[in-house]
Amino acid sequence: MLSSVERQVFDYIESKREPMIELLREMVRIDTQTPPGLNYDTFCELIADKYHTLGYETSIHEATEKYLKLSGKTHMGLEGPRSNLVARLKGKGKGPTLHASVHLDTAAIQEEGWTVDPLGGEVTETTPYKKSIHDKGGGYIWGRGVADDKGELAALTLAAEALSGLDIKLGGDLIITANCDEEIGGVAGLGYLIKEGIVKADIGLQIDGGLEGIGLAAMGRTRFQLTTHGVSYHGQVPILGVNAIEKMSKLNVALTDYWRNTLLKRKVPAPGIDLGEALREKGVTDLTAMLNIGTIHGGVQGATVPDHCVEEVLRGMVPGETYDQTYAEFKQVLDGVKAKDPALEYSLDVINYREGYVVPATDPYALDCQSIIGEAIGVKLPFTGTLASTDMNYQVVDGGMKCVSFGVGGSYHRGHKQDENASIDEIIECSKATALLIMRKLGTK
Repeated sequence: MLSSVERQVFDYIESKREPMIELLREMVRIDTQTPPGLNYDTFCELIADKYHTLGYETSIHEATEKYLKLSGKTHMGLEGPRSNLVARLKGKGKGPTLHASVHLDTAAIQEEGWTVDPLGGEVTETTPYKKSIHDKGGGYIWGRGVADDKGELAALTLAAEALSGLDIKLGGDLIITANCDEEIGGVAGLGYLIKEGIVKADIGLQIDGGLEGIGLAAMGRTRFQLTTHGVSYHGQVPILGVNAIEKMSKLNVALTDYWRNTLLKRKVPAPGIDLGEALREKGVTDLTAMLNIGTIHGGVQGATVPDHCVEEVLRGMVPGETYDQTYAEFKQVLDGVKAKDPALEYSLDVINYREGYVVPATDPYALDCQSIIGEAIGVKLPFTGTLASTDMNYQVVDGGMKCVSFGVGGSYHRGHKQDENASIDEIIECSKATALLIMRKLGTK
């Protein structure tokens, strides 16, 4: 049951809808799509000023060149500083330290197909698309990032403002980060902050995803760039050349066999964690290793034997699979083909990687968070998982903290697509859940 103070916090959040919307519109207008990932510094300065007024100690940390290289700077076409905001609020007691993380970058903006300005932050009373299950008539906001992940930052900031505005003192320390590059692996974002020891905490919240489930599990991934090398010659005398596309085709046959007949059998059960209806219809109920040949480029024209072919391959890693294991096994598949074809020459580069995680559905922290979120929004959300990867892996795997994820959006929000949108009521509900979790987990004085 909510206390009188907790009800005051919820009332405060409800009363600040319009300022929250204006802040979110201001954030949407700053283009932080990645790649290339420009304007991170401008965005961090905006949010740092906001948290400074709330009494937080704020600092902006730019990832070093080492982390830019590990991010795949050249492969990905990254530009601009990789800025990350850290806001700290010292607790008044001996409670744990809680880290609440959001990402400030967005998916790329498609050039065509939008019916609204993707950087406009337009507000409407309703939507022509599917509605949020949390829609109570509060309208929708539109633009790249409103659901992934700037709407979450708006919700988190409103929760922090409510605690500050009502002069609620927390027992433990609260660390809030707005980190970059989540959409491309997070290496120079939350990966940098945690691996360099800039952020250390006992428990975590990853405010990302949706408000239809509570995320506990995700896959890891390694992004490979594979190149085959041939010898150019006249296309009408190909027998005197070495066709790099043909050689890549041989490798792709082997990679497809490896995926279909080996990786799809590599599963990690996650009892009590739902991966979604679409995967269930395909017979996938466990976290399952995957592989995708995403791009392929080679040759200059039909009358010339191509001397190179380049493709990107994404290898989905089940929790427990390490990068070293994944790289060695992938290369073993390639070398198996090369052993049968002495004319096949290839090179293998790694763009970036991050490993997967599972927080068990029986974990006390996860169960407690589920109960608190349910109390805040009036709905008990199921535990969910994804075959994608998320920044939460840095909190769980590298930071050693128990963590859950939830956010704004879900099946309706069109994230990564044209006309991304978010229910304003859902942002408010996310803010309430976040505020209640912070109060309950850190304690109040």
